[in-house]
Amino acid sequence: MSKATSEPQWYVLQSKPRQEERALEHLRNQLFACYCPYHKVEKIRHGKRVFLSQPLFPGYIFINLCRLTDNWHAIRSTRGVARLVTFANQPLAVPDEIIEHLRTHQEQQADKPLFTEGSPVVITDGPFKDLDAVFCKMDDHERVIILLNVLQRQQQIRIPMSQIRKLG
Repeated sequence: MSKATSEPQWYVLQSKPRQEERALEHLRNQLFACYCPYHKVEKIRHGKRVFLSQPLFPGYIFINLCRLTDNWHAIRSTRGVARLVTFANQPLAVPDEIIEHLRTHQEQQADKPLFTEGSPVVITDGPFKDLDAVFCKMDDHERVIILLNVLQRQQQIRIPMSQIRKLG
């Protein structure tokens, strides 16, 4: 059981499904300090490459609260919030070092490409469907160059990005 201190500590809230942003907005409107770590992912949507920002821990938000002075009851009725995560009916504080590590990692993270040079891919459509290949490089925003074994030789082939996916 954690002691009641006058120092604010980080706790974990569970948001309603896919409502992290809504919960963050309403908590911040109530002047609560909140943090939801995100990471950038590259995906293919409708045949086009897009970068999306997704929660690192879907459905969870960190909130900085003082056990003595903050109004914890307001949290329960906040839009987007499902509940405060507890253990044995007691909220468990998250060490500040973990939050700092998450923030540092998020700041250092660059856009990570979906495909890297040399990564194995499988062709999902077209005349080479279901063949394994090796990703070579991006040709433009929608086309890629892959290496495919054809007649005992590696051939560079340009195809739409939507026609490949990571192997494995």
